[in-house]
Amino acid sequence: MMYRSRFKAYTAAMQNKLKEANNNGIFARLLAWVMLGMLLVVGLAVFVVMLLLSWLLIPIMIWRAKRRMADFHRRAQNANASNPYSRKSAHNNGSSYSGGRGEAESGRVFEAEVIDKSE
Repeated sequence: MMYRSRFKAYTAAMQNKLKEANNNGIFARLLAWVMLGMLLVVGLAVFVVMLLLSWLLIPIMIWRAKRRMADFHRRAQNANASNPYSRKSAHNNGSSYSGGRGEAESGRVFEAEVIDKSE
């Protein structure tokens, strides 16, 4: 019980101090609100600038990615055209079998080695 009475006395003393500080510091309170308002305005300005920057940069990044993919596809087609073992060259040599795949997938070659697990 002794601790409760000490705690109540301490909280009452702190409340009295805060009441006195609130009554005496009108200028300090006004300055605190102005600073808080300025901080909120600066934060909002940074947010808007970052948002506009992202709106400008996202289309540029998408365009660069599309250009890289187009270059990749162009290099892959050039590599497949020079590869004598690709399906596309077999297709052009008179073979009528397409393997059930469309034209877009006919130039892809997958090479693998089967290893017997009993060895």
